[in-house]
Amino acid sequence: MSPARGSRLAQGIGLVTGIAALTAGAVATGWELERRVVGQKLAKRRELPAEAFFTLRAPGPEVVTPDGVRLHVEVDEPGPDADPEAVTVVLVHGYVLSLHCWHFQRKHFRGSRKVVLYDQRSHGRSSRSKPRFCRISQLAKDLKRVLDATTEPDEKVVLIGHSMGGMTIQQFARQYPKLIGTKVVGAGLLATSSGNLAQHSIVPGISGELFPRLAEPILSVTNRIPALIERSRRVSTDVSFVITRRMGYGSQVPAEYVDFLSEMVASTPMEVVADFYPAFAEFDGRRSMPVLSRIETAVIGGEKDSIVPVEHTDRIIEQLPGADSLIVPDSGHMGIVEHHQAYNEVLDHLVERAERKHAG
Repeated sequence: MSPARGSRLAQGIGLVTGIAALTAGAVATGWELERRVVGQKLAKRRELPAEAFFTLRAPGPEVVTPDGVRLHVEVDEPGPDADPEAVTVVLVHGYVLSLHCWHFQRKHFRGSRKVVLYDQRSHGRSSRSKPRFCRISQLAKDLKRVLDATTEPDEKVVLIGHSMGGMTIQQFARQYPKLIGTKVVGAGLLATSSGNLAQHSIVPGISGELFPRLAEPILSVTNRIPALIERSRRVSTDVSFVITRRMGYGSQVPAEYVDFLSEMVASTPMEVVADFYPAFAEFDGRRSMPVLSRIETAVIGGEKDSIVPVEHTDRIIEQLPGADSLIVPDSGHMGIVEHHQAYNEVLDHLVERAERKHAG
């Protein structure tokens, strides 16, 4: 790895790198005891009816980008009783996840309107990207290509993005401002940031100033011995369960919620984690805010989000004073799963406002 690339990698933020760093010191910091306590508590909740994660599927068009990446796209068509004037909802997922992370939102909107979902490049069932194209600006171009393939020219859409997906939407607004207010009539930014992520540490006890220096050797190792890293990720299941719960959620959630997140994270190769890592340090969404302020918006964050701290949500709320906003107590980064009812209520209101404004 070149010194320049190593420096860029060290500036970003990422869930899996945090998991790798935390795994190394989990027992030493006493988390083994917590694992036992959490396991006992969550075992009692396994009696709840199982949620059918990873089962919602639908066909979609084949979308291939100019650089040859095949994007996996799915489209839930509206049901027979759906309002023909209902706007289309497009769901854009985040880093090291897949379109399945929208399980509860997809269930909520399914049938009442058209819903478009896709796996970002190098994620889920989309094909691998060359590292130099693993940037937010390219993800915005991918989103434009998905919209072109799945919607009619006069079809109105509401874009909803989680984490890196929210950054994708901000960058989309910056790159395609003429589509904001004409094609795109609403935007939801969930557990995301408008920039300044370089000095944030996701490892308790390690300062934001120190974390970038530790991230560089971690990612350098993952690039040299990815097979070993992949095996270690799957061996330490007990420790990784505790770490995933702590980093993804802010409350005591059912064990299957933790397993759901773990499976998506584990499906992302460590090389992909390293490829995208610099994108977060480079990202600056502030210039998109005046553009997004022209449409209906909603901003939601979790009070206990350790991946993208709630201060980032507060900053976006300040930049979009007309947005519906909600800070969810006891919610971590995966609030779309953990507190899906609260999130869906805000998203319902966003879609309704966008439809009313469009109709008027």
